[in-house]
Amino acid sequence: MMTENDRAWAAGGIALGGTVTLAVSTWAGAAVGALATGEDVAPFPLSLVGAFQMATEWSTLWPHSRTASTVGAGLLDVAVVVLVVWGLRVAFRWFRNPSSLATLHQVRELAPKHAARTATRLRSSLTEAKPAKIPARDRGVLLGDHMPSGIELRGSDEDTYVAIMAPRAGKSTSLAIPVAEEAPAALLMTSNKADVYAATLGSRSKVGHAWILDTQGVAQVERQMWWDMIAQAETLEGAERLASHFVTQITSEQADPFWSQAAGDLLVGLFRAAWWEGGTVRDVMKWLSDPQEKAPLRVLYQHEPVLAEQVDSSINIAEETQSGIYQNARTAASALRDEKVLAWVTPDKRYPRFDPEHFATSKDTLYLLSKKGGPSSAVVAALADAVFTAGAEAGERNGGRLPEPMRAVLDEAANICRIADLPDLYSHLGSRGITPFVILQSYRQGVKAWGEVGMDSMWSAATKKLIGVGLDDAKFAQDVSTLTGAHYVERGSYSKSKEGYSRSYSEQREQVLDPAEIRAMKKGTALLLATGMPVAQIGLRPWYAEKLMAHIGPQMKDEEYAIAKRAAAAYEERKAARDAR
Repeated sequence: MMTENDRAWAAGGIALGGTVTLAVSTWAGAAVGALATGEDVAPFPLSLVGAFQMATEWSTLWPHSRTASTVGAGLLDVAVVVLVVWGLRVAFRWFRNPSSLATLHQVRELAPKHAARTATRLRSSLTEAKPAKIPARDRGVLLGDHMPSGIELRGSDEDTYVAIMAPRAGKSTSLAIPVAEEAPAALLMTSNKADVYAATLGSRSKVGHAWILDTQGVAQVERQMWWDMIAQAETLEGAERLASHFVTQITSEQADPFWSQAAGDLLVGLFRAAWWEGGTVRDVMKWLSDPQEKAPLRVLYQHEPVLAEQVDSSINIAEETQSGIYQNARTAASALRDEKVLAWVTPDKRYPRFDPEHFATSKDTLYLLSKKGGPSSAVVAALADAVFTAGAEAGERNGGRLPEPMRAVLDEAANICRIADLPDLYSHLGSRGITPFVILQSYRQGVKAWGEVGMDSMWSAATKKLIGVGLDDAKFAQDVSTLTGAHYVERGSYSKSKEGYSRSYSEQREQVLDPAEIRAMKKGTALLLATGMPVAQIGLRPWYAEKLMAHIGPQMKDEEYAIAKRAAAAYEERKAARDAR
């Protein structure tokens, strides 16, 4: 922090430099004017006295070119002043931030030019494009505008993102919808509300096919697809991952891990047996209902004797223990007891099958809608994980990453898309061309879903973190305050004595933002924590403030009207059914 003496010296230096600069430009301009009229040029002033004489005795120094030299000096002085003012504005914009947060220069890798260059490296369709001509929406993931410069900042499609914002803070309008609307290729979106779906369905349907999984009637969409869940059990690893999404529903820190682990082993065996038999989820549910059913074990002993022995030894035990294992497995898979849910994950010749492998390299959109957490969220997590797996494998076949990035906007991920090892996936998804964007209401919500270690792992692996308004977690706010760093603030004090009054100054080190200031940030702003950069403050850009997204309003209104009509029709149908009984 500069002291008063430092500021005085700096002001003096600037004044002296300005005087010398103007003196030189005045003489140079006058000399050009004199030469243009064929007159002699006055000698260059080599001292401050000479400069003073040039200013006060102009007609004496330029006797034959008074007008031309005056015009020349004036024009050049104006040009120099304009240039200096422009330079100062650029310098202030790039290198100065009154709030002591990141300057534009410190986050320059997110500015338009650099973001465009990064996009040409990550997207095959932009390889030959000139960075200067790349449209804004193709430069990467929109974050917001740097404050106070107002320059647009974008992350790349090899970054991984976590956003934490309180309800009604703009998660959908400023993050989920803009990021989804600008997705360059495949888009995976989860949500527990119909607004994001309604806002983007029209646009995404023009880009590719819109696949919709709506097991709980969030958007009241009639089923027009099915997904072969058992196909994920093609390998033992796939079966284990599939089972994990269901076992997560019965896993807790207080419960004995034996039951969830044993239930998981049983589900793995049944999923593998169904795959070998060419069966469906209905077969798995049938086997689960009868512990005495030996058909799945016979299939496993025929194809995978080691797995069969493991499953056999875990269930051929005391009857009470066996009953407990089966009951836990049934509870884990309880969502599949609902015929409406079951229909989405079993073959149906009337509708097209959703293929994760084809989706990964397409421009299609997959909406995974669920009203809340619980058993139904296991199906959402399983399908999302299948897409991630297919995307990673497709990236490997294309030299390491997808030719066009797939975006995954996971709104309410902690409730409706609890992939158990999502924190671990974060460490490599970006390098495969998959851009995950997890949106949470609070840090503790993530801890509840993935545990302290898991949430810390995801937070650390995310290369771009956004923290919005309404942060009421005091501990987390304190941690963020620490990350914003400290600065020196000059404090003045007055004292009174017999000799009179005196004033003194001292420097104090303070946090740039304390926890209370972080909690009370203005709505529409957020803190950006980008890897390798100081903390920056940004202004969020909701879709309704974007000219290029003006079409969202009408299409959102139309779709919301259609959802309301479908909801009313469904209600009347249920009412008629009740009256008929």
